[in-house]
Amino acid sequence: MPLSTKLKLTTLLVCFAAITSVAQQAKSFAVMLERVGTSTPVMLKWNYDSDALSYTIYRRLPGAFLWGTAIGTKTATDSTFTDNGATNGVYEYYVEKKLINNFTGHGYIIVNTAIQQLAKTQRVLVLIDANYRIPLQAELSQLVRDYAADGWYADTLYIQRTSTPVQVKGKIKIWYDTYKNDDIKPQSLYLLGHIPVPYSGALFPDGHRPDHRGAWPADVYYGVMNESIWTDNTIDMDSSADARNHNFPGDGKFDISFLFPDTCSLEIGRVDLTNMPAFADSDTMLTKAYLIKAHAFKTADLVPQRKAIIDDHFGAMNGEAFAANGYRNFSTMIGADNVIAGDFLPSVKQSSYLLSYGCGAGTYISAYGVANTPNLVSDSINTTFTMLFGSYFGDWDNENNFLRAPLCSKPMSLASAWSGRPNWPLHHMSMGYSIGHCARLTQNNMEGDFLNPPSLSGYRVNNFPTFIHIALMGDPGLRLFYNAMPQNVTATPNSDSTQYTLNWDAQSGATGYEVYASQNLMHGGKLIGSSATNTATITTLSPGINHVYVRAKYTESGASGPFTQLSLGSYVTVIGGEKAVGIAERAASPILFTAYPNPSTNRFTIAGNFSGATMQVYDVTGKLVLSENNLSGGTSIDHRLKPGLYVIRLEAAGKTGFSKILVN
Repeated sequence: MPLSTKLKLTTLLVCFAAITSVAQQAKSFAVMLERVGTSTPVMLKWNYDSDALSYTIYRRLPGAFLWGTAIGTKTATDSTFTDNGATNGVYEYYVEKKLINNFTGHGYIIVNTAIQQLAKTQRVLVLIDANYRIPLQAELSQLVRDYAADGWYADTLYIQRTSTPVQVKGKIKIWYDTYKNDDIKPQSLYLLGHIPVPYSGALFPDGHRPDHRGAWPADVYYGVMNESIWTDNTIDMDSSADARNHNFPGDGKFDISFLFPDTCSLEIGRVDLTNMPAFADSDTMLTKAYLIKAHAFKTADLVPQRKAIIDDHFGAMNGEAFAANGYRNFSTMIGADNVIAGDFLPSVKQSSYLLSYGCGAGTYISAYGVANTPNLVSDSINTTFTMLFGSYFGDWDNENNFLRAPLCSKPMSLASAWSGRPNWPLHHMSMGYSIGHCARLTQNNMEGDFLNPPSLSGYRVNNFPTFIHIALMGDPGLRLFYNAMPQNVTATPNSDSTQYTLNWDAQSGATGYEVYASQNLMHGGKLIGSSATNTATITTLSPGINHVYVRAKYTESGASGPFTQLSLGSYVTVIGGEKAVGIAERAASPILFTAYPNPSTNRFTIAGNFSGATMQVYDVTGKLVLSENNLSGGTSIDHRLKPGLYVIRLEAAGKTGFSKILVN
């Protein structure tokens, strides 16, 4: 398909300065869905709208491509629907609202007829800016431990800022290909720091042509495993005002503007707080502050109110109704009664909000009527998940960029997305899925004005579906809700350490506990036991060191109905097959070390504060391929390892640490 055809939809775009309202408000373009009760048959409800003519209801199994035929219709005055055809299982619903102005409103919800855990965690690769290796060693260790405590298998690689996107993608591909057939498969990619930014396309999703038409940042490049689509030989364009967006053959910027019919395989999020001089701190200190508040949120030490604020300065916008993104998503999470329209900045300064949406005519550092980057420097921004929309700042790789600014702010902002072109479906978060899961849904959602299949499918209606600019600013593993972890976990062995008795402080509201074990501190491990009380006996241990996590189980009751989710795990380290005493997590002091250069060719150095250490290196099958004794920090290791990913295990003075290294 020629580029001119691919970008045909741009002829329908209007400049953000020329806003035409075709309905009373953007809210009319949303159907604010909630579930009523917890039993079957499933009953849905939505907000009354005087502009509605009728409602049509569809149902499908999650992951299905088509919605199929409608399962029901309702009149303008109806606000509930009972689905007698839904029995046991998980269902996704789409409700379409016909409006008096011949436009349509939309709403989506996912429900679970049994109280169970739906979201699963597998493997995450954390690409870490090499500049942070030493100054953020403690925070990076905590980040990886938090991922493992949440059930993930966490792999890490340090990336030099001087690398090219192609070089970075090569490392990701090795990791992906290594584990794609494993039981624990690649799922998520966390870009932490100034990981090289890919650019691609000749696009202008904010409607500004020619001054903002060209290549935009394209983190999705790192998650699409089909390399053949990423060419760099056709686009020849320099109309944009900023040379960053120029795109020429052979310049390292790619040609494609959207993925369809290809898809992204990974859930990607970026925390890049470089080039933000409006904030007094360095990017290292800003990143440190981000990691600290993310840890506080995941461990339920930071708990915002379950409220949402929507600040809309575009209105209906010829039917696009950008702020409808907030209304349709937030109602499924916390209920329509907790979603209010108001002024963003004074609201989040005075009270905390779990969710927020703001849109207005934009610059690189502002959205009219919402806020600007200097506001986020000087004021406390008490909102955790933020969706924003306006011109220019969706192209986020620039100085003091407004989309990245919330992540630099205090005290609780953790995720930001440019939501409106296209819309972001976030309703899966109401059932415990991560925001990275929803980012990938958005990137792969083909529904739109010109890429619209003949049958009803996807999430409707979008401009710029599957375009390469869709990106999440924030930790992709973040969930909507977190609960308190078990505290004061201890482990008492029997005479030969083949059995341990675990004890911990019971958590208010917990319905039970699950116990997981792993021999790798960076891996969430396998389920080895469960308990309805605050004690458990475990016997399924491997010889040697076992990291045992105790996770509290809770029943969450969001607006989409109840589901089960687990807290992060508090862990004890126990030794199977030998007499030993468990070490409580909060008292544990694992060896902190790094191996560099990473990737390595035939030599690497072990850096850290230790002496007399024993080192073992294992390949991805668990085979021991290299061992050394009596090592100290700064020791260089010569090796003849084959290209691939390896695990380094270091032990000294009864303490153990792990790291990963890639060999080219």
